[in-house]
Amino acid sequence: MVQVMNEVTVNKPTLRIEGLREAFLRLEPTASIERARIETRIMKETEGESVITRRAKVFAATVREMPIYIYPDQLVVGCTGARPLCTNITPAINLARRKVGYSYLLGVRKDAPFAQLSDNEKKELEELKPYWTEQGRKVNTHHFGHNIHNHEKVLKKGFLGIKEEAEERLVRLDLAEPDDAARVSFLEGVVMAMEAAAEIGARFATKARELAKEEEGEKRKSELLRIAKICDRVPARPARTFYEALQSYYFSYLLLYWEVIPSLGFSQGRMDQYLYPYYESDIREGRITKDEAQELIDCYLLAGNYEGELTTSGTPITVGGVKANGQDATNDLSYMFIEGVMHTRLPGPWLSVLVHNKMPDDLLIKACQLCSLGTGQPQFVNNDVMVSQALARGSMGGPTISLEDARNASPQGCFELVIPGKDSGYFYFRMPNLAACMEYAMNNGLRRFDNQRMGLETGDPRQFKSFEEIQEAFIKQLAWMRRNIQIAGNYVERKVIEFTPTVYESALIEDCIEKGICREEGGAYYNFNNGGAVLASTDAGDSLTAIKKLVFDDKKITMDELCDALDHNFKDYEDLHQMLLNAPKFGNNNEYADEQIAWVLHQWMIEFNKVKNLRGGQGCPGGSVMGSYVPEGRMVGALPSGRLAGEPLVDASSPSRGKDIKGPTAVINSMGNIDHVEILGGITFNLRIDPGVFRDGNMQRMAAMVRSFIDQKIFHMQVNVVSSDTLRAAQKEPVKYRDLVVKVAGYNAFFTQLTDALQDTIIARTEHRL
Repeated sequence: MVQVMNEVTVNKPTLRIEGLREAFLRLEPTASIERARIETRIMKETEGESVITRRAKVFAATVREMPIYIYPDQLVVGCTGARPLCTNITPAINLARRKVGYSYLLGVRKDAPFAQLSDNEKKELEELKPYWTEQGRKVNTHHFGHNIHNHEKVLKKGFLGIKEEAEERLVRLDLAEPDDAARVSFLEGVVMAMEAAAEIGARFATKARELAKEEEGEKRKSELLRIAKICDRVPARPARTFYEALQSYYFSYLLLYWEVIPSLGFSQGRMDQYLYPYYESDIREGRITKDEAQELIDCYLLAGNYEGELTTSGTPITVGGVKANGQDATNDLSYMFIEGVMHTRLPGPWLSVLVHNKMPDDLLIKACQLCSLGTGQPQFVNNDVMVSQALARGSMGGPTISLEDARNASPQGCFELVIPGKDSGYFYFRMPNLAACMEYAMNNGLRRFDNQRMGLETGDPRQFKSFEEIQEAFIKQLAWMRRNIQIAGNYVERKVIEFTPTVYESALIEDCIEKGICREEGGAYYNFNNGGAVLASTDAGDSLTAIKKLVFDDKKITMDELCDALDHNFKDYEDLHQMLLNAPKFGNNNEYADEQIAWVLHQWMIEFNKVKNLRGGQGCPGGSVMGSYVPEGRMVGALPSGRLAGEPLVDASSPSRGKDIKGPTAVINSMGNIDHVEILGGITFNLRIDPGVFRDGNMQRMAAMVRSFIDQKIFHMQVNVVSSDTLRAAQKEPVKYRDLVVKVAGYNAFFTQLTDALQDTIIARTEHRL
């Protein structure tokens, strides 16, 4: 059932946009082995050369040889695969590990339509496997994206300009100095990568002219010839117009996927700021109308959904925020990108709106209107908190972050903070499961599922005489888990440096060219520690609250009774189980419960920042858990919060599903009792609102709630405006609701493509009225 758009947009989408959207919904995923062929050939041909040179040659060959297409009726061109929704088989991952895609991580249904290969392609892959199976013993990891690159630099200089920058740096090297001699391979690799990247426009220009020759319609023929003319110039050279800038930006972004596929969370940053000078100039000079610019933006947003590496687009865009001088940064494009998402209503790109106390009411209302459409868009990110988070990092990742850079900070991936074009990025290696820490603290380091030792021996909890002993055991388990995560992170970083360093990506990060080293080796201006998404902090906090309340304060149960009940998953302990479920829960503006959540998150922050990465950086605790709270919960036993063994955990730091019973204001007040500034990577806050609130078209109540969110200094909020009845109907008739989009945990997805377990957790979230 195609969603019906409310009367909240300034203009209806054009027939072109409506047609492109409908065509997208009819697409089926495909797969391609072209990249596997290219990479395998180049890697075999370059045995013995430096890894940087080999990766640069793989990238250059990919850009020059990958099949390309121009989608019918599209005005913005570019692709990551041979066809729309085409997953490129990446040999170092898919062949070495025998694993395709991210269906487990993102919680995609097993019966969702996945790409199929022909028998001949499968046979060819089998022939490629032996080489990569051997390589897999060495690599055994992959790049994980999560950054914002200096696409603005591409707009201003073009790839040929960046190539000249690398060539000039090569000239300045003193080859008698060992450090300078070591820089040669990287800088030569950048030159090689920029030469190839500059050619991508020419390839699409040729393709557009070929299609124009075959095109019978004069209008489309003219459009294709215009596309060809634009691609003749960009991204090789600086953009001059809004259309050129938009097209150049898309090329610059897409080429990241041809270097480090598969990846997640390559974000496009504050596009309303980067593109505005070109838009303003074109409007002033009469080269474009606002309606024409809107259609181009709509085409851009639609194009972002064609990427085939995921079943949900991972292409976040940010609007709003403040300028370097602290003044509100809202411009026409801020509204137009929101309008574009209203027109397209697809999972991607994910839109973040940077909200703050100085933002105009009109922009906030516009964002709330988009929210009312029920597509999980946008997510609200508190710009005031983000600036404070950036400044709080201080010199944890190199130079002290300047106020100007802090004000330019932007969410990437799901929402984690980076400094665009200057940051090494946000690396996930392992998500700390704080519910598991709670279980180990309550079972002397053993996992109840199989009685296996997973944590430290912190003592028999039956012998604990104070609540502080429980907390101390939890801290020890947390520190142990944090240490193991850093060990894994250091291993992954070493392997990435050794086998899959980036050249193209590094060239789009400040200081890599000047330092002459890739971002993986510390080339970026800022080098913060690996990301540490907080999983199940609410499960841990609610458990501590129940223990404190029922065992030590009210003395209604003993530790012996509690441990016995946990050992038996509450079987034959129904009364005790009910007491635990009725204990104070986070999300109800109850300071007793909120205090424990804040304590848990504070302890995680302390432990996280005790260790450094290979690049000397600290910081960045926080981040999105995506859909991992379902599979991670399967291995966690019963908890003192009353949660049963194997049940899904809470998605990050939101209230437990169905336990926030006092309304959205109480939830926001509880979230406000957390120090969001010290959680430097941010935490997820999910909220579900009854769509009936918006039936009268009055957005003021929603806007007031967002204003309260800003005042409470909460970092992040994402809202699903969809009823439980609609979600249950979609479970029964998935084809009818094929375009129903929801926000899961930092990312958007088609609801009907989620696993039953993930669908059920979304339905179980409290449906609030304002």
